[in-house]
Amino acid sequence: MATLQMNFLSMKLGIQTNVSVFLPSYVPSEENAGKTDAEVYPQGKKYPVLYLLADETGDDSQWLRETAIARIAQEYGFAVVMPCPFEKMYSEENPGQKFTSYITQEIRDICTAMFPISDYTRENFIAGAGLGAYGALKCALAVPGCYEAAIMIGGAYAKNMKGGYLEAVKMQMAKTGLTPQLALDDAASDDAELTAAAKKISDRLALGKAPSLPNVWITYAKGSPLAEYSERAAGNLKSDFFHVTEEAPADGPDDWDFREAAIRKAAEKYFGKGAK
Repeated sequence: MATLQMNFLSMKLGIQTNVSVFLPSYVPSEENAGKTDAEVYPQGKKYPVLYLLADETGDDSQWLRETAIARIAQEYGFAVVMPCPFEKMYSEENPGQKFTSYITQEIRDICTAMFPISDYTRENFIAGAGLGAYGALKCALAVPGCYEAAIMIGGAYAKNMKGGYLEAVKMQMAKTGLTPQLALDDAASDDAELTAAAKKISDRLALGKAPSLPNVWITYAKGSPLAEYSERAAGNLKSDFFHVTEEAPADGPDDWDFREAAIRKAAEKYFGKGAK
């Protein structure tokens, strides 16, 4: 398994930032025994890719530290790109830093240029847990047609996100002794409200001017303090005409064992042998 961390100067953010990348590579096996380097690493091969966002406390290495994402990606044969999100609500500050396009455009352009990963929509997915699930859907809505699906592990989708879910995230962080990020206070209501972006796409779609709404795969843990928001998300998405694959909620807490199991289920659906 090959794991790399790249530091670069982001034009969208105006600062140095990290992105961690996992690429499938040689593993000892009977299937690989006797193969040449050229057979193991064929020229021109492009891997399907999962852009994977951290939760409200994480960075680009969080999923690698907390889960077996590298083994899962190796097993199913896909690349993983993990940006450092800075938890700025994935917003386009005007004027200011462009956190949505940092993920949907800049990192995607850099990684498809530097690594053997596909830029084909049907082979591009974006996922996250907690606030990263919110970010995954927000990024998918910002650039419709860029990702085949948004994978939400927890998160929310509703009107008045600032006064509801985002406030609940802030309060839960404070309860656990963490200092909530300033972005949770500063997020503009129209920027933090996913439904506004969805309606804009739907209106344009009705006029034949935009790609369709992204597919969404969603699950959550019943034991999460924020479960009520995730529980309503699937129904809200369906009522706004998203195509939703809804996994049954898991008993127990929203911990990294649950998140690892969830990302494995999503990988089986989108990268497994039965995937299109």
